[in-house]
Amino acid sequence: MIATRPLVSLVIPAYRSQETVAGCLAALRGQSFRSFETLIVDSSPDDATERIVTTGFAEVRYDHAAGRLLPHAARNRGVAAARGDLLVFTDPDVYARPDWLERLIEAHRRAGPIVVGAVACHGRRRRDLGIHLCKFAPWLPGGPPRVVDNAPTVNLLCARSAFESVGPFPDGVMAGDTAWSWRARQRGFALAFAPDAVVEHHHLETVGAFLRERHRRGLSFAAMRGAERRLRRRDDLALLVASVLPVRLARALALTVRHAARSGRLADLATTWPLVLAGHAMSLLGEARTHARRLAEPRPRAGGPADAA
Repeated sequence: MIATRPLVSLVIPAYRSQETVAGCLAALRGQSFRSFETLIVDSSPDDATERIVTTGFAEVRYDHAAGRLLPHAARNRGVAAARGDLLVFTDPDVYARPDWLERLIEAHRRAGPIVVGAVACHGRRRRDLGIHLCKFAPWLPGGPPRVVDNAPTVNLLCARSAFESVGPFPDGVMAGDTAWSWRARQRGFALAFAPDAVVEHHHLETVGAFLRERHRRGLSFAAMRGAERRLRRRDDLALLVASVLPVRLARALALTVRHAARSGRLADLATTWPLVLAGHAMSLLGEARTHARRLAEPRPRAGGPADAA
């Protein structure tokens, strides 16, 4: 039985998640740490996910939203209903290793209120490995505990007090967890990485769907960065040029090599690098298109502080 007031509230957004949600929840049942509740906020247009959760996992608190919620809006809704002092976020296409929560909480006690866990790849197909290395290379298991600059919500612990200080996730953009990470760092919170708190991500998309998603994410990310950091025209121009030329693409690939080496995954990268490169290129194409659009838009002559990094 779940304690009346668990230490941890685990929040999972769901949308058409019937292919993986049972495996996700079964992995949570096997956790060595037990004082947690699980909340699923589902905005699927059908009842396929609901039937799996409510008939097979009675311990889960299930909430169905009447309209479609993007993942960060669903997470914010879950936080509002959560009872724990520690908020943990993951996704329904993720399978946690048995000691995942235990390791996250150990890292929290050691390193501070915000902890980012590691993300391994579920499956060994080259398509899976290439998609994973493109999307999650900075958070691969392995290496020493360290501070990172971004906290993806696929594996994130945040003390409630810190979450209330930073505020809710921006819910209208794909990269809302990146914007949230920027705000957390601005408020003085370190994002502590726990390389031994591991979940495995199940990649279901085709190569075409992955590349389209990378392009959409690039469009959204650049728009969000422009708004969050109040970029001036010269910043948009610099980012457009760097995105079109091979400058940022070369840097992205070099960083992926570095992360893969630290995690012992260079062999995986050697067999999947064309897909990794294509994914980064599609993201940068999306960013370039947004910066070009922003340059074409009228805006006030006076701007706020800009950060083109």
